[in-house]
Amino acid sequence: SIVNDAHNQHLIAWNNSGTSFFIYNATRFSQDILPIHFKHSNYSSFVRQLNMYGFHKINKSPRGQRGSNEYEVWEFSHKNFQRDNPSLLEDIKRKTMDSELLRRENGDVHASLATMQQYQADLLRQFKTLEENYSNLLQNMEEMKKTQAQQQATIRKLLDYATQTSSSKYEDIIFLWSSLMCLLKSRQTKICQK
Repeated sequence: SIVNDAHNQHLIAWNNSGTSFFIYNATRFSQDILPIHFKHSNYSSFVRQLNMYGFHKINKSPRGQRGSNEYEVWEFSHKNFQRDNPSLLEDIKRKTMDSELLRRENGDVHASLATMQQYQADLLRQFKTLEENYSNLLQNMEEMKKTQAQQQATIRKLLDYATQTSSSKYEDIIFLWSSLMCLLKSRQTKICQK
């Protein structure tokens, strides 16, 4: 109805064949026509709307020779927007994404989600393994502290005994000392193997 209105012919009109329409002054068109038919007066938004419904701009002015919106002529066309064929208007629909593209994107999302879930499960397993290793390490450290305390107590007893005994029992002390060292080495090996 905008294009067919005789009062608007100075701003918007059909081409001679009725297969496209011209907008002669985008600034005045935005100020005078858009607010009457739309909730805005933004020409760029109007052009975006046309594009969303499959209209194409036919560029008449060569690159670099465009003037201001006041003098530039814009031409738009759509195969189902024709002056003498209003029954085609019902075929003008907002562009939707191709169903195959949607299906592909949906598959990509599901694949990404599955990958992320697998990655999360792997991280959880690694975290549990780290927790177990940390717990074992703490337990081993406690056992080593106990063993070290026992060793120090035994060494003190041996030193006390050595200072109180005569040199004749020195051989007994050396035997006890070597036995103690063997015992300590076997305990450390046992703890480290855990």
